[in-house]
Amino acid sequence: MKKTTVLLTTLVLIWNFNTNAQSEIEQINTTLQHYTEGTANGEPERLKKAFHKDFNLFIVDSDTLKVIEGAGYIERVEKGKKYNRVGKIVAVDYENDAASAKIEVYFPDRKRIATDYLLLLKIEGTWKIMHKIIDLNAFEKVVDLQVKNTLEIDNINTTLLHYIEGTANSDTKRLDKAFHKDFNLYYIKNEALEIISGQKYMTNFTNGKTYNRIGKVLSIDYEDTAGLAKIQVLMPDRDRVAIDYLLLLKIKGTWKIIHKSFTSKTYSK
Repeated sequence: MKKTTVLLTTLVLIWNFNTNAQSEIEQINTTLQHYTEGTANGEPERLKKAFHKDFNLFIVDSDTLKVIEGAGYIERVEKGKKYNRVGKIVAVDYENDAASAKIEVYFPDRKRIATDYLLLLKIEGTWKIMHKIIDLNAFEKVVDLQVKNTLEIDNINTTLLHYIEGTANSDTKRLDKAFHKDFNLYYIKNEALEIISGQKYMTNFTNGKTYNRIGKVLSIDYEDTAGLAKIQVLMPDRDRVAIDYLLLLKIKGTWKIIHKSFTSKTYSK
């Protein structure tokens, strides 16, 4: 009887975990659909549901970082106007209250396809898109890019290692190589959004102290000049593990982390 009870309890826990995970994915998908359908159907109010009020868009144009203000982006969507764009959710990943997503948007009239990488956070119970980076290419070129370039992955890994090893060893020169100068960090505290400026974050590593941080690259995805990475950072001294979602853009031939969102949980050895 005791074994049966333990088995039933385990099955219930697994069922609850799977149900909760499915629910979170569905909620994230709802936010992403507000974005894809809101832009296609001229529904600015749906876009306001999808995006955080202070979001921005980032793209590399003529080898230079270009920032598009989110509020202006929504204002340019004309209410009731149908736009010939077809959005598709390619991938969603989340941990606790932080998430990332990859979306492809096809423009038949222009024969172009955009790849969006999005950072999302769950703010007061609702998933919001914090920032978005874009890669825009002719459709034929994107088809060729389906075969990932090993060299490009290595280049992205180099940037990620500058971050991982730079924070562990208080090496600010490597951190300068990893991050864009205007980057910020985003996380949730008591269900509310918290923002740490990149400049303030960097002051944590000016003392030359070595930190017991064990970083690991979990995944990388990129299209041409835009990329997304997921990093795990174990902090045994604090009994914590952090998960970072990073947006990257290739600017003047070098991959830079544009923004970072993160979440953390108790670390069990």
